[in-house]
Amino acid sequence: MDLKTAKLMGGIGAILTLLSFIPSIGWLLSIVGFVLVLLAVKTISDEVKESKIFSDYLVAVVLSVVSVLVLFFGGIASIFGIMRMFMQGAWSMGLRSGAFSALGIILLLLVAWVISIIGSYFIKSSFDEISKKTGEKNFKTAGLLLFLGAILLIAFGTGAIVSLVGGIFEIIAFFSLPDELAKPEETQTTEGGA
Repeated sequence: MDLKTAKLMGGIGAILTLLSFIPSIGWLLSIVGFVLVLLAVKTISDEVKESKIFSDYLVAVVLSVVSVLVLFFGGIASIFGIMRMFMQGAWSMGLRSGAFSALGIILLLLVAWVISIIGSYFIKSSFDEISKKTGEKNFKTAGLLLFLGAILLIAFGTGAIVSLVGGIFEIIAFFSLPDELAKPEETQTTEGGA
């Protein structure tokens, strides 16, 4: 694969990732998009011969999966805990049981949020390197916005909007990539003539 293929895969993947809100198939589009972006980042990493680009993005992917799993399994455990309280009549025991369930849910959300912030930091790091190696500054902007969006996710509306804008910049960045990188000789000739 070459940079032109990475440009197309990354752009389409970033678009599909943003379509995760579509009922019924949004999750599938998001997974396909995520895989396409991962392949695009791998291709870019290989083309510019900088393994840190892919390794940072891969860490971000793993952390994202962990965050989703924490929310999923934690949510299931919370639901079963509440159902058990109802079935055993423990609900009438007072607020203590309900408070423990609520505290557990809040802790799960906080853990998933922190993992998400760490993951988005690695995306930022990966995109910063892509920006340096390819000269496409929109990657740096996208990485920063995605990182800030994850931090601001606690203020739901703000974080979601910032992440959405970061996703749009990611699309622009991928589609703005050059079809091929400038050769080192061309760069030196251009600098020497200036």
